[in-house]
Amino acid sequence: MIARLLFAAMLLPGMATAGGGIVEAQYGADVDVYPHRIMGDIFEKQELRVVGDDGVTYSLTLPDNVFEDIAPRVADMDGDGLGDVVVVETDVNLGASLAIYSLGPDGLFKLAATPHIGQPARWLAPAGIADFNGDGQNDIAYVETPHLGKVLRFWTLRNGALVELDSAQGLTNHRIGEEFISGGARVCDGVAEVVTANGDWSRVFATRMVDGGLEFTDLGPYSAQALADALICP
Repeated sequence: MIARLLFAAMLLPGMATAGGGIVEAQYGADVDVYPHRIMGDIFEKQELRVVGDDGVTYSLTLPDNVFEDIAPRVADMDGDGLGDVVVVETDVNLGASLAIYSLGPDGLFKLAATPHIGQPARWLAPAGIADFNGDGQNDIAYVETPHLGKVLRFWTLRNGALVELDSAQGLTNHRIGEEFISGGARVCDGVAEVVTANGDWSRVFATRMVDGGLEFTDLGPYSAQALADALICP
């Protein structure tokens, strides 16, 4: 069954609606409707709660899909100066997608999303949010199927839709059962890069966007500490 496109978005009782930016976000209670358990003991969620820059708390509950994620990420993704929230949203039959939610006059709404991977039990691990292509607007990077395909993908929001900028195989940032995502984004001397492991977790790599493609820098042998240290600019 393909999940309904409609979703329930509501304001908590007694609160007025207003558009604006998001300043905080968290997921609600655990649900057990999609026992993928790719993140160890972290269960999926169906409720997203955010605090707007007006101090009001807004809530949205998915009727069919789940948030298969460690934590939501607040960032301005459309360049309007207001915070949005980036999440991993999974269709139980079609796998994960990356989605952006924002605040409008009627509360939370889905601003844009990537296509679902295409089959159940297929996940993606966000790798970082930064201006990777240097156009002044935040982009998002994630590793699609970090345990199988290990594809690093870069996306940006254009005209209300997420557009893929580039991709590379053989990089990863998560191992089955881990309750965290390794690596992340770093900005050194004004250049944004994604720091990950290579496919067999033997090396640490930094990936940046350049004219005509992607550039990879081998930062040395992998260890958990080396990967964490690589997020600090030299």
